[in-house]
Amino acid sequence: MYEDKLNEYKANLNSGNDKHFRAKHYLSMHALITQLENPTMLELGVQSGNSTKLFLNALQDSDRGTLVSVDIADCSTVASSPKWTFIRSDSADTDNILNHAPWLRDGIDVLFIDSLHTVDHVYKEIYGFFPYLKKGGVIFMDDVDSAPYAEGEEMDSFYVETENRQILNFINCVFEANMDRLDLSIHRGWTGLARLDKRSDFMTQLNEPKGLKVRQSRRMWKLKRSLKKRKII
Repeated sequence: MYEDKLNEYKANLNSGNDKHFRAKHYLSMHALITQLENPTMLELGVQSGNSTKLFLNALQDSDRGTLVSVDIADCSTVASSPKWTFIRSDSADTDNILNHAPWLRDGIDVLFIDSLHTVDHVYKEIYGFFPYLKKGGVIFMDDVDSAPYAEGEEMDSFYVETENRQILNFINCVFEANMDRLDLSIHRGWTGLARLDKRSDFMTQLNEPKGLKVRQSRRMWKLKRSLKKRKII
């Protein structure tokens, strides 16, 4: 099923940097899915269905593996498989999605987020679905690297560059507040791929993001350090 899509990504591994890294990111997700026994997958954001078809290819040898894909637009015709369920919905509307695909309440193995790229939207998706991720489950997030959208680059976009930078900072803040609940790795190249592995039990909630203080002045840092040593502050 959709073997042509898998072969397309494999062929792109030998292409230029952009196609190479994009293929590498997607094939890493494909490889993980094929290693799981009857995984339950949730995909937020469909568009033309490239990732949908690749995921369905990865599920073809599983007996009961399923993929639920969600998009605000009608993407119901981009793929066809008895293992696939499409839901037209706001991808941040957790309750609506769970009502349409109640088996997700039993546990999600892989969650792929590639929908509206704003911090507020990503926050709702991660915090809404994290409890339903099984222990050992994985969240993948596309578009966490702002470099391709920087000034003068191929996809030059002030809006996307800014949003991607804010989203990456947000993910780091989520990790800082939840080191006992998840692992985080960031893969660079193309538009980036973040991977969050759940370490905590099923139905565990996430702590709120922990903002880190950014030093603005070396002189002020030295002054505060001196005052602390003298126990003035």
